[in-house]
Amino acid sequence: MQHRILVVDDSPLTQYELRELLETSFEVAIAGSVQECAEIVDQFQPHLILLDLHLPDGSGAHLCEDLRRRKSCQLTQILVFSSTSDPAKRLAVFNSGAVDFIPKNINRSELLAKIRVHLQLQDAIHRAEDAEDKLQEYSHELERIVDSRAQAIEATQDVAVFALAKLADSRDTETGEHLVRMRAYSQILAERLHEESEYQDDIDEAFLSDLYRSSPLHDIGKVGISDAILLKPGRLTPEEYEEMKRHAEIGARTLEEVASSSPRGGFFRMAALVARHHHERWDGTGYPSGLRGRAIPLCARIVAVADVFDALTSKRVYKEASTPHEAYEMIVSASGNHFDPIVVKAFIECFDKLKGIAEKKEKSSASTSNRQLAAPRYRQTMEYSASPMSTNPKVLVIEDDYAMGRMLNTWLTDAGYEVTIYTDAASALRFIQTAQPQYVITDWFMPTIDGETVCRWTRDALLTHYVYTLVISADTSAETRLRAFHAGADDFLPKPINRSELLARLHAASRVVALENRPAGISRNDPLTGLATRRQLDEQLEREWFRAVRYHLPLSCIVLDVDGFQEINETHGLEVGDEVIQRVAQQAEGHTRLTDYVCRLDGDRFLIAMVESNEHQAARFAERLRKMIAGTAVATKGLGLNLTASFGVAQAHADTTNLDKLIQLAEEALIVAKQLGRNRVVCRSSTSPATEPPDTPRNWTSPLTLATAHDVMTSPIVAVQESDTARTALQFLLRYRINSAPVVDHDGRLCGVLSEKDLMSHMADVSRWDHPIRSSMSSDVVFFQEEESAERIYNFLMRASIRRVIVVRDGRPTGVISRGSLLRWLTNFEASKTETPDYVPAAEPSEADLAESVSNLLKELEKSITLELAYGGPNSR
Repeated sequence: MQHRILVVDDSPLTQYELRELLETSFEVAIAGSVQECAEIVDQFQPHLILLDLHLPDGSGAHLCEDLRRRKSCQLTQILVFSSTSDPAKRLAVFNSGAVDFIPKNINRSELLAKIRVHLQLQDAIHRAEDAEDKLQEYSHELERIVDSRAQAIEATQDVAVFALAKLADSRDTETGEHLVRMRAYSQILAERLHEESEYQDDIDEAFLSDLYRSSPLHDIGKVGISDAILLKPGRLTPEEYEEMKRHAEIGARTLEEVASSSPRGGFFRMAALVARHHHERWDGTGYPSGLRGRAIPLCARIVAVADVFDALTSKRVYKEASTPHEAYEMIVSASGNHFDPIVVKAFIECFDKLKGIAEKKEKSSASTSNRQLAAPRYRQTMEYSASPMSTNPKVLVIEDDYAMGRMLNTWLTDAGYEVTIYTDAASALRFIQTAQPQYVITDWFMPTIDGETVCRWTRDALLTHYVYTLVISADTSAETRLRAFHAGADDFLPKPINRSELLARLHAASRVVALENRPAGISRNDPLTGLATRRQLDEQLEREWFRAVRYHLPLSCIVLDVDGFQEINETHGLEVGDEVIQRVAQQAEGHTRLTDYVCRLDGDRFLIAMVESNEHQAARFAERLRKMIAGTAVATKGLGLNLTASFGVAQAHADTTNLDKLIQLAEEALIVAKQLGRNRVVCRSSTSPATEPPDTPRNWTSPLTLATAHDVMTSPIVAVQESDTARTALQFLLRYRINSAPVVDHDGRLCGVLSEKDLMSHMADVSRWDHPIRSSMSSDVVFFQEEESAERIYNFLMRASIRRVIVVRDGRPTGVISRGSLLRWLTNFEASKTETPDYVPAAEPSEADLAESVSNLLKELEKSITLELAYGGPNSR
């Protein structure tokens, strides 16, 4: 960039001299007065101004002050160029904003030098500001990532906690949605106490959040109670009742252990208090500790009222359900002896909300009231990806207005939709991830996560089908509508909502959903397993790949292959083979994290990409999955067909250029796993040192079983030092006419390999010709010990993408084995077999093995050198 200099001086001679001096190196503009300067400065935007102190229409000092107030000159270097020697005037100049004072009798060279120094200073200021702006952007991005991670961790933690609570709930099969209602009742009571009560100062946002997350765990101790007592259809005996009361201590001890091992799980401590004390009574007659009054933790007093209200209004094996008003009378009458009077007062004040939830439960359960025992509700794995959409389309409504949510639920349920209502968006996003409804109706303004975030998250999420998003809002301004559509909304409906219009819009939306899902189902999902295709994985992983590179996060992938799949197809038929593929797909997808990616590559091969996981973590998961698959059997002809699978694991490193390269590394590890006897996990990092093969019977008909690596290798081997320069390495490759060579350290031990491709990337910049090659060589080199079986090396080269391996003894390279050298050895063995059948000849050193062409290297280097010499450039010599 050429710097711009503005000269402000009324002397024609000074103008001429400065223009002559500066215009060879800079872009120069001249102004002879204050007015001329004011007219051109904003348009010219100079980097530096040479300002005379005395101008015909004003003072240079005043002009300097005016320039500093202009936005275009805030970073401009202003140098006062004057012959005055008055110290007071010089001081005034600096006070007005000048950065230097230069006398007019200064030497031309010194003046030019000063100007260059000030311009360099200004460039440094600009770079610093740019760096600060970028740092600010990075800071905001990191904050966004941290917030996103924190929300993801909290969401995962909430799901895990609720699943833990379901352990107890699923055993008590008549409690229905007891946990969901319990949490809602507790939250309503706590919020009311927070708004207006004596406990106002004791209940803050952290208390509300912890209570919301911990209240479902109140009866977790029931997992330690036998079914004979827990599910007994009648009243308990005194002995059984004493045994039942143990669940409070069991749950509390369990949660206290979890809290002590989880530094960020503070809500577990509240959960332990709730589990232990929610059966205490205000008058001290409760259990297990017999606490009285305010000695009972506040959280337990709140949950006690919520628990009893839900128990009274729910049907049990030993009683019928009471109406909400009957339960109301019982709780109010127990105020002061069983319950905290202040909590009961809050219960009275918000009874209408509690009754609404209870009545909704009664209505939804009316159609199934004849069912004696409900099936336990277990978390389903991600098999939904292969299943078609239900006949009753799923609609998720996110609305914090309870009345509006109930109205929408009634309209949509009557129209044949399967409706789920959430009042908080965080829980709704988790529902979208797991249940994946066809339609989402979301309010625009909500207390925590707004509708804009819901729309953006839904569009960015990895979902198996298109989700149609409809925003509802009382704000009908054009700006709000535009923001909604830019965020990913499909439609916008103003409040108040017309029932007929809403149903008509959803009916029209069904055509959009069908059209969106038709090509997506073909191109994005494997028809046999329902897993993502490689095309979909590439689209999703592109963002994860760049995120991993930018923030230096680990990224690993696993390639698994069903052992003996071809034999299964040939022996048992294609239908059994398809069932095997489906069972393995279910195991793979059902046990991965929501953040991982699973796809079917081809045939019986699957790919699992694990974000933010290193090779060791991915290998541990692969080992667990291997054991699960090994315990899976497919029924065929009355017999159980046991399955096994082999796994290759690899992690992306600095030299892993793209996803294809990462998958290739995992496939190479998979090849080794197959050769080592199948049904095992092999990491790519462990394939360099030779792994001891399993004890399997040798095939004595193959001559390779009689030979070792030492017998078939080509030696001696030539190597380069890691401290050698690229120029030296080039001369080395040309002299020996080879296209790759091992690299050794100063002790002669193998530390890498240098290929013609590595050398080409190094020597593209002429200035790097004399730099050591250690930064360009590949440290990921495959080698085998001299005593390794030649048969294993042959099988490895037959399946792997590399063409040769290095043979070492005590870590030092002693030979090389290529595909060609193995074929020549077999030819020589066959030729000598008729003459000396009991003799296995060692391979002779072959010049042909050292004569592989490097013409492509020479052409690229000649082209690079020619271009550098012809056009010059920053690195030309």
